[in-house]
Formats: sequence, C-alpha cells, structure tokens
Amino acid sequence: MTRNLGSSDAKAVNLGQVLNVCTTNALARVMIGRRVFNDGNGGCDPRADEFKSMVVELMVLAGVFNIGDFIPSLEWLDLLGVQKKMKKLHKRFDGFLSTIIEEHDTSSNNLLSILLSLKDLKDDDENHVTHTEIKALLLVLTLSITSLHCPTS
Repeated sequence: MTRNLGSSDAKAVNLGQVLNVCTTNALARVMIGRRVFNDGNGGCDPRADEFKSMVVELMVLAGVFNIGDFIPSLEWLDLLGVQKKMKKLHKRFDGFLSTIIEEHDTSSNNLLSILLSLKDLKDDDENHVTHTEIKALLLVLTLSITSLHCPTS
C-alpha cells in the first residue's frame, strides 16, 4: 500500500479506495492465504481482476429490479434474465473457489487450511465438513468482507 501511494507521484489518490483494497486483501490473506484484489503493485494473484469483476457483478445483480420478486406468478418466466445471470455468476464463483481450494497449500496457517483439516474429521453422528460447505462458507465470508470494502471502480 505504501509503495502504491509513494509511486503515485504528485497525483491525487483516492485514499478510501486504497485502504479498502488493503483491508480486503489483509482479511482475504487470513481466510484463504492470498490477495483477492489487485493493488497495482503486481504482486497479486492474476485472477484478482476476475474476482473483482464477479463481486461487482454480484452487487449490481443484487440491486437490479426483478419483476418476479414482486409478482411471484411471473418468476418462472425470468423476464429480465436476472436468474439466468445469477446462475451463470454462481458457476463462475464455484469454479473460482474450487480452484482456490485445489491449489491451496495446506501447510499454511489460515482459515481455509483449518477448514480443510476438518474435512477428514467426523463428529459423533458421523457427519463431516464437505467441500460444498467449505466453498459456501468462504463465499459468504468473502462477499461479506467485499460488500463492506468493495472498490467498484
């Protein structure tokens, strides 16, 4: 962050956006061991821009008017295509999180490592944490962080 600010020369810097990116990346490193937003320094995951576009698309789709929400009998028609777009976005998020889980280094010490280690443990009722539950938890946590700190420009 300081290198990014230092290299901005005499230009005006949107400090709020820089701090949001820094905060989001710090929390993501604790959760999954990598940054999720590109901070302009080049030391970021190459898929950071893809993740950012997915988050921005989700925020837009969440606020779009959907006639099926107000007239339930028309929901199955998906007149505005919102459900179709959400399903497509869900597949992108699912693929993104699956890749993160597959490429994850289990020797690191972060939330994802802990969740993956719980995958092999069973409770008294022979239940265990599944791959789908891990992805769902990561998605909820990541989106809750980025919805508070999402730099949309």
